[in-house]
Amino acid sequence: MSKLKLPIIDKKNFPYELSMVYWEDIVGDAGWADIPDIKNTNTAVCCSLGYVVVNNDKKLVIMSDFIFEDNGKIKTGGGYTTIPTKNVLKIKKLKSKI
Repeated sequence: MSKLKLPIIDKKNFPYELSMVYWEDIVGDAGWADIPDIKNTNTAVCCSLGYVVVNNDKKLVIMSDFIFEDNGKIKTGGGYTTIPTKNVLKIKKLKSKI
């Protein structure tokens, strides 16, 4: 197995903070249920982990994956989630050793 030299992440090119985001989401079901059970449903508290790439008054976007180009720069990401800012409960920045 050959060893690849891992690229170094340049904070100027990739300034995003690794964070744990707690947020509130909709809960629903398309099946049949008794109305008292429907009345007792609640929203869900979700937790997502990723790099915060957008955080403004409309939305928070996090992504979990990225790709290094041949020149070592990062311009492609994946595994992203867009959350309405009004649904965000807490953002906890994590220490990352990159």
